[in-house]
Amino acid sequence: MKKEMSEIKKRALLAKQRLKMGYWQQMERAREQMEKGKVDERSISMMQQAKIKRDFALASDNRRAKMDEELYQKVCFMLDANPDETAPIGRLIDKEVYMSLDECGKQKYVLELSKKFRELSERYYCERANKSC
Repeated sequence: MKKEMSEIKKRALLAKQRLKMGYWQQMERAREQMEKGKVDERSISMMQQAKIKRDFALASDNRRAKMDEELYQKVCFMLDANPDETAPIGRLIDKEVYMSLDECGKQKYVLELSKKFRELSERYYCERANKSC
């Protein structure tokens, strides 16, 4: 039986990961860029919030976070190749999973995948815009 992590242990694990990954140095660089006027404050705030959510997901549900990062890599590859992709959801669908679902499950799967695609494409464009600064 898997034992639940207490809230304080989760937060300590997240803090340790932020220190290891140079989180605070990255935040300082982003803040310096913002002060120089190169990046707007809203996009930095959005990126920071998204990063915190991904770190929390990685610490609390490692398998789900890895699946999300794999999906993000597919989205990046797809948008790098063709930013005007006509059927992005069709390319992201896992055919085996999709075929094993009933009609209601298929609809739910497609809706969840489209929501995830919107989130990941926003992350993609936000990161690409800020890397160019």
